Amino acid sequence: MFDITVQTNIVITAALIAFVAIFRAALGAILQRKLRKLTGYGLVANAITSVLIVGVVIYLLYVWRFIQPIVESLVAFSAIAAVILLAVKDIWIENLLAGASMIGDKNIMVGTAVEIKGKTGKITEMTLTITKIKTKDGHTVIIPNRLFREEAFTIKKSAVKP
Repeated sequence: MFDITVQTNIVITAALIAFVAIFRAALGAILQRKLRKLTGYGLVANAITSVLIVGVVIYLLYVWRFIQPIVESLVAFSAIAAVILLAVKDIWIENLLAGASMIGDKNIMVGTAVEIKGKTGKITEMTLTITKIKTKDGHTVIIPNRLFREEAFTIKKSAVKP
């Protein structure tokens, strides 16, 4: 591959910016003339121009040789994110998925009396990761949602559906 000089890069960048500006103006005029009866023709022009701009930006990053550092950074951040996700998988993600399924479950809702792991009480709060149960003696027990999917529990009394 041949080596592009800085001056050539500047010319390419200016030409592409001018092309996008002219393309946007022409597209807006054409769409306004053809689609003036339809509302939102400006949104169509903006969407088409946005796709073009993303392509131009990616090409300019390539021309100015910024693509490789960006890709290397994304790979490094992806590796770090994968390690973090594996570390919190058992703690947070399982509870999150169990909580999402519990919220959709019609048998378990705020106000339902339950017994789980020897604790009996009424559900006072349900989030995506935990469920709070208020016992008869006034204590609040926080149960990770995954336990409602892993352990057997008893529904003592269903809440009245609103």
